[in-house]
Amino acid sequence: MKSLVLALGILLLPCLASYSSAQRTTRGNLRAVPESTAAAAAAPTGEAIVSPGTETFKITGYDKPLRSRRETFFATYNGQGEAVGIALTITYLDEDGRQLHRRSVSVPCEVPSGETRNLSMPSWDTQQSFYFVRSSVPVRVAQATPYDVKISVDTVYVK
Repeated sequence: MKSLVLALGILLLPCLASYSSAQRTTRGNLRAVPESTAAAAAAPTGEAIVSPGTETFKITGYDKPLRSRRETFFATYNGQGEAVGIALTITYLDEDGRQLHRRSVSVPCEVPSGETRNLSMPSWDTQQSFYFVRSSVPVRVAQATPYDVKISVDTVYVK
């Protein structure tokens, strides 16, 4: 009888240990942001210039090195007022011109007329295994994929 109780105790010991070390992993006191408030915070304010010409708004100097979490580029605005936000469509292409990914993104900015600013945004490459074809590549990289981009400016928001 003693051996049966001892065997049951040994079998139940891991269960009791895991029960006592259980941890609450959910956060308390979370509140949802009303959808209208979240949309208003994300949308830039100002007058929208839809499909501006390259003489009005120009993107140059794109870069995204391997293992980078950010994409950077230069934005030049040659219109009236100050650009306070831009909406871009970016197409990512492999070396053969095939599409890898495509996304539309809004980037807040403050670019006065006739000036250039360096802007950045979170990278599309979450696993950090791609690099822009004109970026520098570390010599010891075993596996990395180059890509090229096509960027079109959809909308410029002007203040």
